[in-house]
Amino acid sequence: MQIAVCGASLPPFDKTVLKKAYEIGKETALNNHILRFGGCWGYPYEAAKGAFENNGNVIAISPAKNKEEHINQYKFPKQNFTEINYTGLGIPGRNLPLVTNSDAIIIISGQIGTLNEFTIAFYHKKPIGVLKESRGITNIVKEIAEICSRVGEKDKIVYEKEPERLIKKLSKLNQ
Repeated sequence: MQIAVCGASLPPFDKTVLKKAYEIGKETALNNHILRFGGCWGYPYEAAKGAFENNGNVIAISPAKNKEEHINQYKFPKQNFTEINYTGLGIPGRNLPLVTNSDAIIIISGQIGTLNEFTIAFYHKKPIGVLKESRGITNIVKEIAEICSRVGEKDKIVYEKEPERLIKKLSKLNQ
């Protein structure tokens, strides 16, 4: 399964949530899933690092058109992934291929960009894992899902505060 990890990429960061993001990446790798992220910093990067450091396959989906733009314009990381795809779509343009080309997504905290990724996944009926108690948009996702669910989209969302259980629930939902 290819899992897109979406979440807050700008500070401030909660140390407990950073640790859980890393554990999400680790569990993704240990369960032989591919981790995809927006090539950015923050919680998604911590997840990427967790997967990479545990011999996982990590794909960065960059908004940049090339390596130079990725590093110099976006000031995004150049390590802790096994592959990078340059979209040239900018932000939030890269969110569409990040989410639609993944089998499922995980949301960790987040602001407007993460909300955009959530709505794309929700619209496409992708399984969505929400890291409970990570703040940001995770505090309002359940209410949004209730309001917007038309044909059972809300049933494709799992909520969990423990990374290992979140990966297991998401895997089961994707079967």
